[in-house]
Amino acid sequence: MNRHFEHNSLSLRGTVFLGFFLRKFTVFLYLAVIIAAVTYPRVFAQTNIKSNLEVFEQEISGELEKFFFMPGINRDVKFVFRVSSPKKSKEDKKFIESVVKKTAERNKLKYSIAKDEVMDSPDTVYNKCAITVNKLYTEYTKLIKNGFLGEKSMQREITSSLDVHISSNNGEVLVSDEIKTKYDDEIPYDDYTQFESAEYKFTQSTQPDISLLESIFFPVAVVSLSAVAAILFFSIRSK
Repeated sequence: MNRHFEHNSLSLRGTVFLGFFLRKFTVFLYLAVIIAAVTYPRVFAQTNIKSNLEVFEQEISGELEKFFFMPGINRDVKFVFRVSSPKKSKEDKKFIESVVKKTAERNKLKYSIAKDEVMDSPDTVYNKCAITVNKLYTEYTKLIKNGFLGEKSMQREITSSLDVHISSNNGEVLVSDEIKTKYDDEIPYDDYTQFESAEYKFTQSTQPDISLLESIFFPVAVVSLSAVAAILFFSIRSK
């Protein structure tokens, strides 16, 4: 009789302990899921992430306008710009010409865009600015996991390389330099296409691969563990 009572007592204590543990574990697991679902998307939502095209424009324009304020550059005369691409890329040329126009207008320069290498102007004195687009490139370099259940993000790297030659209309070389930019930050993994431009291929790239463990085993394990914990929790409560 005593042995039977002791056995029942131990069994009861074990059930109580198991129930207590499962309740705590279930609460912890649910809280972790809620925090991951709510907190991490909000981090990106609150951050003003620029599009890939905006980053290219910001970085290149900032470097280009520095040349307008270099010693020996007369900003009171007209600038005749010519943009070319060794790859004969029409979209590279189109984009850089738009950056040139915006940068010149922001700095209140008189300017025109030349259609050929001659770069003529009816003005008596003017500057010639030849820009060669060597590289415009977007790459998503690596996957970033924000915590165990957090939202996935990835490293974004945007680079550019251009040659800049400025001379007077009589042939005097005023500037012979280059623009090299490199910008990197973090963007959401799943919604990355919203930062790309369908018009410009150099703003597009492919995502870094997700491991099999990351893409299948972890989500399945979390879902299975949650289901088991919920079933055990409610089965214990019903006893």
